[in-house]
Amino acid sequence: MIVVHKNTDITEYVSSMSWGGSRTEVARKLELHIVNAPLDKNITPLTLNLADPVYLFEDDGKTELFRGYVVEREASSTTGTVTYTCYDLLFYTIKSNATYNFSSKTAEAITQMVCDDMEIPVGSLAQTGLTQKLIVQNVSIYEIIMRAYTQAYQQNGVSYRVVAKKGYLNVEEMGKVVCSIEITEDSNITSSNYKESITNMVNKVRIYDGEGKPQGVVQNDADVKKYGIFQQTYTKEEGKDATTTAKSMFKTVEKTFTLECVNLNEAVTGAGAVVRDSSTGLSGVVWIDADTHTWQNGVATMSLTVTLKQMMDTKEG
Repeated sequence: MIVVHKNTDITEYVSSMSWGGSRTEVARKLELHIVNAPLDKNITPLTLNLADPVYLFEDDGKTELFRGYVVEREASSTTGTVTYTCYDLLFYTIKSNATYNFSSKTAEAITQMVCDDMEIPVGSLAQTGLTQKLIVQNVSIYEIIMRAYTQAYQQNGVSYRVVAKKGYLNVEEMGKVVCSIEITEDSNITSSNYKESITNMVNKVRIYDGEGKPQGVVQNDADVKKYGIFQQTYTKEEGKDATTTAKSMFKTVEKTFTLECVNLNEAVTGAGAVVRDSSTGLSGVVWIDADTHTWQNGVATMSLTVTLKQMMDTKEG
């Protein structure tokens, strides 16, 4: 791996590092532990200032894995290491709020407008073609974008995610990237763990109009029978099919798997991977919900949280 600060290769200064992200954390993070030896005349002092750009490349020096900015630095001792925490462009979308009143705008148009106002470079935006009304007050830029795309998801069933690539904000459909290398117990899995939960279950939704009058109910009969009722409510919105939108709120049993593996750089949040692991019963395509890649003492490992079903980071208004 190659680490670049501005235009300078600083890989030799890095004693260890980790790189990763998750569906809920939004911005990807790079944490660097830099050698700090002010009394050693053989080591040229190195300083990374806050907001300085930092890049992470594959060994070829061309394949960019991360582009971000220093947001924290912390010295552990006079002689030892300095820890630098860097986040990608999406850090600005979760740290900045705005107020808007959108009418007859698509999710992609809304995203372009808020990014233009924040001077955030935009790459490609998933096209929905679905106009909507969206009113937000003092809400983060990221949440505005995801509220818009959540409304689209409720109408077309397509899941979306926001991702930063080479300094540009992109919105893409989920489920289009699958790792080229299988992750198996025979080759690269060192340990695994399995968990299932109904803590976020929604299996019944009551529909109301704007005056609070009942308009109907939808439910997942199989889950209601097996687990009991977990109910939410939905108020009808203009331009949306109430039944379709209410059903999009259903959440069933969440099954998550944690895998400790030999490192694979393409295994990142949002990507799919073929996993075969008899300990957890995994066999087939799963979706990465969180990833952490660590390099230390010449050893590269990764920790993955994967799910059987893609989970969009939906945001309700």
